Amino acid sequence: LGTSIDQISNNINTTRNVVIQITNYKLLLFLYRVYTKSGYCLSPPQPTIRKKTTEACSFTKTSDTACGAVGILTYTILTDECNSVGELVIMFSVPYDYNIYENWLALGIFNTSISCNDELFNRLYYDPSTNDCPFARGKGAGSGIAYSTGQICVKGTMSPAGKSVMKVEFWDQLSQLPLFI
Repeated sequence: LGTSIDQISNNINTTRNVVIQITNYKLLLFLYRVYTKSGYCLSPPQPTIRKKTTEACSFTKTSDTACGAVGILTYTILTDECNSVGELVIMFSVPYDYNIYENWLALGIFNTSISCNDELFNRLYYDPSTNDCPFARGKGAGSGIAYSTGQICVKGTMSPAGKSVMKVEFWDQLSQLPLFI
């Protein structure tokens, strides 16, 4: 029967974690990179996410510390086995102290040369989101966000809980047309 991402999140032995489910509808996601500002990767991402598949990974706070699970996950986007068209970037923040902070997520499509590091995290978390930014950002409050390049679209939601669930969908623009008209 499998294990749901909610079950995975609830089985992690910390009060601050995120399980990220990525559903890839069209292109190939390859060669992931991870940057954690706080916490660590508990269950690593799948190295390759093929077309029409769903995979999950998890990040959690470090035990006995007053920090959360905060960081970035990136994947190289391939149209086939060797042609790169960009980098899928997923930012997550599940803070330790909800008196000061809230859950946040950001989704974007960057050039493949982008570094997965603290500088990128700060850009995604702090910089104002404008029309010329290659990402969308929102509070992890259950509502969805989306970012589109015109050819590729990434959509996502994040729960507001300390044991957070994040769902990300990755599309090309043509495949997200309605099935029924």
